[in-house]
Amino acid sequence: MNVLNKFLVSSVMAVSLAVPSFTASAVANPSYEDVKAAIENTLAKVEETIAALDNGTDNEVLIDMVSDARQLQKDIANNVLDLKRNQASGVLKKARTELKNNELASAKETLTDAANRYKEIQQLYASTH
Repeated sequence: MNVLNKFLVSSVMAVSLAVPSFTASAVANPSYEDVKAAIENTLAKVEETIAALDNGTDNEVLIDMVSDARQLQKDIANNVLDLKRNQASGVLKKARTELKNNELASAKETLTDAANRYKEIQQLYASTH
């Protein structure tokens, strides 16, 4: 009886955890305007971070700005762009690490690379829609 009870409880818990994931995946795809705005907002935040780096802004503020850009890029939801978005997100993560290590010159190069990647995503998205 004890084994059956444990099995039943674990089965109920597994099902209860699976139900929200099915519900979350049923969310409608974002519109063209939503994705376009997410790309533009992310690119603007990366370019703002580069400008702040050039102006000698404190590293902690720069790290927060890169984190904000990484949060904004999560709204770039499009199957065609997912790989490029993930790669660009990795570049932002690298820039954040470089800022934490006070490697400002390297961080600027990495942020410029990220900006170029988001520009490429923007052009790719515009050409497919």
